[in-house]
Amino acid sequence: MKRIMYTILALAFFSISCQAQTISAGPLPSPIVTQNSVEICLNSRYSQHSLSRTAASIQQLSNILWAAGKAPFTGSYRNIYAVTQTGTYLYDPNSHSLSLHSNEVTNDGSFAIRYESELDFDSGVSFMPALLASASLWRSTESPIASCPKGIGYPKARLIFGVQPVRALTTELAAHCSVPQGQPGWLPDPTTTGGNNLEEVLTNLNYINSFTETNLTQQQISQILWAGYGCTAHVSSNGRAGLTVPSAYANYYLTQSIYLVNENGVYRYQNRNPSTNMATRDHRIEQLGSAGDGRRRQPADVNDGQQSADVRGNLQSAVSGLPQAPCYVILCLGSSYVGQEYARLETGFVAGNILIQASAIGLGCHFKTGLSSDEQNSIQAAMNIPTSHIPQAIVSVGQIGAPVSFSVVFQGHGRPDAGWIVPLTVKFFPSGADVFNDTATYEFNLTTAKSATGNTAVCETLGIAPGTYDVTVQGGSTLMNVKRSVVISLPKTSVDLGILLEGDANQDNIIDFTDFAILSINWLGFSTNADYTVRSDLDRNGLINSADLYLLTTNWLKSSPIEISP
Repeated sequence: MKRIMYTILALAFFSISCQAQTISAGPLPSPIVTQNSVEICLNSRYSQHSLSRTAASIQQLSNILWAAGKAPFTGSYRNIYAVTQTGTYLYDPNSHSLSLHSNEVTNDGSFAIRYESELDFDSGVSFMPALLASASLWRSTESPIASCPKGIGYPKARLIFGVQPVRALTTELAAHCSVPQGQPGWLPDPTTTGGNNLEEVLTNLNYINSFTETNLTQQQISQILWAGYGCTAHVSSNGRAGLTVPSAYANYYLTQSIYLVNENGVYRYQNRNPSTNMATRDHRIEQLGSAGDGRRRQPADVNDGQQSADVRGNLQSAVSGLPQAPCYVILCLGSSYVGQEYARLETGFVAGNILIQASAIGLGCHFKTGLSSDEQNSIQAAMNIPTSHIPQAIVSVGQIGAPVSFSVVFQGHGRPDAGWIVPLTVKFFPSGADVFNDTATYEFNLTTAKSATGNTAVCETLGIAPGTYDVTVQGGSTLMNVKRSVVISLPKTSVDLGILLEGDANQDNIIDFTDFAILSINWLGFSTNADYTVRSDLDRNGLINSADLYLLTTNWLKSSPIEISP
């Protein structure tokens, strides 16, 4: 009992000392873990416009800055500053520390966070973990702290925080889908509880560019859309139903301009009913007509028996660098809003929330920004959305897939540089599979390149679900190698698939007289001659000669699969 009392007293003393400590340059204390879920923080967050000047504790500042620094950014830079009552400090997310930047002090609230970034989108993404971290402190060992993004009187919008009373965290779900279950456009209720805690999720944000092909469930789609722009129980000062994100003057710039693209087509997310009444709440999707079906922007709840096409391939072709993913959320702004900082920030708010929520439910995300006008036009055409809705960012969402790099060794000492560029077929099977007769989980046609060391050939693929596989590899004139029980894990896995044995010119998985006959027919053929075939040029040097015969005889009567030891 005495030990418990001493522990309680020590924690109380630490909390008091943090509150009393003046904010200054140097390292910040580690963030505390509040045990509050992402979902309850999303559901509870709201803005208070009048903020207290009561000094914040160093711990409160630490938790909020730490969260802000966890957000990824897509532009060339993003700097985070803490404007406090003792000066303005540059925050370093890598060392979780402050350095004095200027003598500017906050004239509103306990402290503020301001950003310098190439893109307002990136600032917006970073706003949301900071806001959710402040909401999570409402139920913690720290005093509650309110927040509000503000822009009036400042060169750029900033986040203001004030130590003051707040509402309690709530799991009350404010909006349900107005479409009957089973009908087009129906979404299941999102959860507002969650079995995670915010700080652990922020520590391990799944910002990735490699996804598996697994399609999202309706429940996952519902959760992602609600987190990004769903309704919550609070009401703004001008009587509008609040959302999971803040909005300048509750204008909610992305209303009716968030689109989802998946295997079934293109959908628009609707969080109002009727759609233009900001005082209402809803949680539904409506499917759009495809570009060629004559039903431009046809809602899904008009059931005419027609179905939009899968346009994900068109979208990937339209946008350079867009990862292959099972689901995309396209964030658009009306043409009259594109030039407004608040509106551009709001696109980042939505993307930031989607990333945090996706990470909380085991999904990954990627942001594509900086869309050119040609790309924006191509997106509009591919999705058949109004030309007044200008795409600002694409959020790729899906199951996390690991990038996997492979290395192999080719036979043949006289192989020129061009001879290292070889097509390979790589397959992934469940562990213990019959690699000749079982169906592969993944199959890729890849092309190798010469490694930096010059003694191996390398290639890479994306989108492999973490797990244990038997992996095979085979070239156009080689036997098949198999490596058993290969563990694929994040963030990336490298697999050595051994030496590929040359000589199987007819690809029947054994090197024998048939292969010798093919080589003989092409004997002394040059790469420029009609009698040349690459399957007999085993060392890829452009000449079929004794070097190729040597490789064939070296591997005589060997057969696939060649087992490669772990």
